[in-house]
Amino acid sequence: MKAAIYIRVSTQEQTENYSIPAQTEKLQALCMSKGWDVYDIFIDGGYSGSNINRPALQGMLSKLDKIDAVVVYRLDRLSRSQRDTLLLIEEYFLKNDVEFVSLSETLDTSSPFGRAMIGILSVFAQLERETIRDRLVMGKIKRIEEGLPMVTAKGRTFGYDVVDTKLYVNKEEAEQLQVIYDTFEDVQTINLLQKEMHNKGYKVFNRKRYLNLLSNDVYIGYVGYADKVHRKGIHEPIIKEDQFYRIQEILKRMQKFPNINKESKSLLASLLVCGKCGLPYLHASKSTTSRGHVYRYRYYMCKSKKRLYQYEPCDNKMLRADELEKIVLDRVANYSQPSQLKKQERDLSKIKNKIIEQQNKKKRLFDLYLSGNYDKKELDRMMLQIDTKLSELEEKKEQHENSLSKNDLKSIFEMNDFKNIYEMDFKNQQKLLRALIESIVINEDNIEINWK
Repeated sequence: MKAAIYIRVSTQEQTENYSIPAQTEKLQALCMSKGWDVYDIFIDGGYSGSNINRPALQGMLSKLDKIDAVVVYRLDRLSRSQRDTLLLIEEYFLKNDVEFVSLSETLDTSSPFGRAMIGILSVFAQLERETIRDRLVMGKIKRIEEGLPMVTAKGRTFGYDVVDTKLYVNKEEAEQLQVIYDTFEDVQTINLLQKEMHNKGYKVFNRKRYLNLLSNDVYIGYVGYADKVHRKGIHEPIIKEDQFYRIQEILKRMQKFPNINKESKSLLASLLVCGKCGLPYLHASKSTTSRGHVYRYRYYMCKSKKRLYQYEPCDNKMLRADELEKIVLDRVANYSQPSQLKKQERDLSKIKNKIIEQQNKKKRLFDLYLSGNYDKKELDRMMLQIDTKLSELEEKKEQHENSLSKNDLKSIFEMNDFKNIYEMDFKNQQKLLRALIESIVINEDNIEINWK
């Protein structure tokens, strides 16, 4: 086995017991007693153990694939932070099949007792993290109870400026917000609201943002944190309460009776792209009556034709839905060698890695909190940013996992060809198309399929 010797000595610790030669001699003897070869000796002289940003330590971590064990004189030579020590052992050493030995504490992860000690360290570290998290939550609740808003990672609240963590009305945006409320109360649909705002010369927002603006009770003077606390804030309201609650009733009716044609099926939704302007192609339908019979026609058209007030007009053609869907299904029937299953697993793995990164950032913030050398308000703000990002990533992870059932996909991909796509039900047809196709570009003279 190859062992790496790690030695750390701060400026104040240049004594006989902690000197570099003293540690080196004892650790070389330890390796010899175990029959290990010394791969290299990594020395951080004059460095504090309060963090892991040390050149020799980082150099050793970059070579874990070349060693079998790491030995230190004492546990605090690795780090004086219990959390950092645990992070190095669990996330770096053990995950790379590298044993860890501390001479003074007789801690050896190759033995059952050594692994049990790591477990005990983990329990106390988790207890410490949860205690700090509870303190941070209480700090946020206290802020809301004082009538102060939470500063979110998504940016400042439209209609207000943030000065010293307090909200102050932005006159220009507040006037626009009032126009949004007045217009929506009049037209009572988001599509018409967008059209009217465009006609009045304002920048047009997307549907999600308008719904957020129309339902955020910060505009009538309230502040809140999750579902834990909600009360009147100290900032100036922009919207009158009676109008705000009238708007909420309209939004409730919109949810209860959405203007959606449930019978319309969009097999190619989210796949179609206009080859002229780059906008998506949308699915639409219309009905005509002839000799007492109602006929429904489905078609796909460039988004610019449906949102004339938002985009420059595009003259790309409209296509009958049944004809376009048949063209795509015919091409898929002759397609083979799908790769989407592996791609989905790679994408999911990337999301999970990003979640781990954010969780590690959160751990580092706890360290800052413990050190006492960081402004608590700034720490709260940064922690909220990470919480928001984690929430977004978890939602993306859930959507990614639920969008295509892995088991269903596997059964679909077990086919040697896709000629039986015509016999599939609508749901499985849609799954297969989204698994195989990156985009379908509608050009003037041809239809181009970009496979995954």
